[in-house]
Amino acid sequence: MASAPDVLVSFVREALSRGIPREEIGRELARAGWSAREAALAMDAFATSTLAVPVPRKRVSSSPRDAFLHLLATALLYNSVVATGSVLFVLLDRWLPLPGERAFWQTGLLRWAAAALIVSLPILVLVRRTILRDQAANPIARMTPIYRFLAYFSLLVTVLVMAGDLVCLVIAFLGGDVGPRFLLKSLVVLLLAGGVYLWYSSDVGREEAPRAAGAPPPPAPAWRDRLWQGGLATALVSLAAALFLLGNPIEARLRRIDAQRVADLRTIQSNVEQFHRRTGKLPATLDELGTDPDTFVATLADPVTGTAYGYEPSGERSYRLSATFDRPSVDDGAPEWMRDGFFRHEAGRKVFEITVPERQRR
Repeated sequence: MASAPDVLVSFVREALSRGIPREEIGRELARAGWSAREAALAMDAFATSTLAVPVPRKRVSSSPRDAFLHLLATALLYNSVVATGSVLFVLLDRWLPLPGERAFWQTGLLRWAAAALIVSLPILVLVRRTILRDQAANPIARMTPIYRFLAYFSLLVTVLVMAGDLVCLVIAFLGGDVGPRFLLKSLVVLLLAGGVYLWYSSDVGREEAPRAAGAPPPPAPAWRDRLWQGGLATALVSLAAALFLLGNPIEARLRRIDAQRVADLRTIQSNVEQFHRRTGKLPATLDELGTDPDTFVATLADPVTGTAYGYEPSGERSYRLSATFDRPSVDDGAPEWMRDGFFRHEAGRKVFEITVPERQRR
């Protein structure tokens, strides 16, 4: 709840103690330049009583519990909004890809967003229910100082985000770079930031609304509950979309292990070629790579089964490497510079024929 300046509250206390009617105090304050809201706040600090002295009303204060609940709720809200926006951005990237764009980084972003929503949403719902229960038991605690600060801070952040989004949109428009995907992403930012702005501004607006001394704040607008429900539904749909795109976690684990096998084979290939450049011949076995610190390979066996990777020289500059994979390789959109002979493989044992590049003569 907002408070009036201390000098004004002191004046009203003195006037009430002398028996001056509230209406007359209000008129004199208006003549002195005080606004009607400031006068109402000052007089609202004292309850109507038959006692000869003014009776102060209980002022709202922030307890450690209030601070914890509101700070936690605000942090979880921000986290959920950013995660929801990230999923929507990925969906737009997949729906409207740019020519030549490779989105191999999207899987990591989707995993983070899904994890953030899975953790944040249930806690946010529980914290909000706790806050509403506390407010129902003590209505005067509806607008504590910590919540008031967080509300105005959130209004500042969301206004800056929306303004920055519009600035980027205008810059892109002036440069002729506005496309459907850019417009839709700008709209996503405006909707998410605008929803947070409306949520907090509805509370601040009720608190700042002019009213008679001692009168309760106006009721919350009917759309406020629908805003909460719509935001929660959007987050849940985004979570479902992220989980659908990520697929089965067991399948993801098998593909990650296959990727580790490919990385191990790449390391072995690189060190075999280094060995050949230094000695002019291929190692008879992979253990021979450990005789030189420059060609030492830490991992020579499968990370799951412990079976050694296959190696067999087949010529002066050619050799075979082999490993057993759980799943066939898929095109994950990685750039060309990350691809080599190990990029394509089927499930099961795969033998790769490799030739060491000729040594350049000087």
